[in-house]
Amino acid sequence: MLPIEKPSEMTVTPSFEQLLNLQEAALILGMHWKTLEGMARSGKVPAFKVGKRWRFRLTSLNAWLEHGLNSTTTSHAVLTEEEQHP
Repeated sequence: MLPIEKPSEMTVTPSFEQLLNLQEAALILGMHWKTLEGMARSGKVPAFKVGKRWRFRLTSLNAWLEHGLNSTTTSHAVLTEEEQHP
């Protein structure tokens, strides 16, 4: 008979989110990679460097987009590309 492990004895392997490179993140966001690179350098988008390369977490980009969409400074007309009428 095999011994049964107690919950305190079980090892939990943390899940590791795959990182996106600059080109992959730019493709997902629908922008040129140089534009995204500039945004990363200026801290406008969540990113970090591994060595000399920019890396992005998809969940961080999604949260950043959601925050922008829910921001009071972002107008509905800008998001939907509608004209504003007085």
